[in-house]
Amino acid sequence: MSLEDLRALLAIYGPGLEAAVSLLHQLERLALALHDATHHRDAAELAAVAQERDRIMAALVQIEHEMRPAREALAARRQEAAALDGFKDIVALHRIAQDLVAAIVHKDEDTVKALQDAEVARRVAAQTAGTAGSTLAAYRRVVAPPLMGAGLVNRRG
Repeated sequence: MSLEDLRALLAIYGPGLEAAVSLLHQLERLALALHDATHHRDAAELAAVAQERDRIMAALVQIEHEMRPAREALAARRQEAAALDGFKDIVALHRIAQDLVAAIVHKDEDTVKALQDAEVARRVAAQTAGTAGSTLAAYRRVVAPPLMGAGLVNRRG
């Protein structure tokens, strides 16, 4: 592979990586929105954010698929590519992408924890409501037993 081939790969890979970073910024914004919607227990917002997130993830996967051959070729010839103009920019973009992914994963972990906590709270509330309902039904039977007067007269008479 010639230096011209490597330059051509850099010319393809750089804009692709910029597009991926742009999508990662959008995912970071959506991760925050998902986290907020989780804490506000806004099911409609959760669904809307999840749908938008799926759309962006699909675009990110497509970009990654298209960039893979160029990335692999550049990685295989890293020493030579490192001497070319624009390589340092790509390294910087990789660092930005890594930082964004780490921030998104961290925020997602917080969101999953909040969703798990909400599910536990929902189960406890449902269990408490069920127990309270049973207790109240038993209490009602003690406090207000059914009237038996008419039945007694009908059986004897």
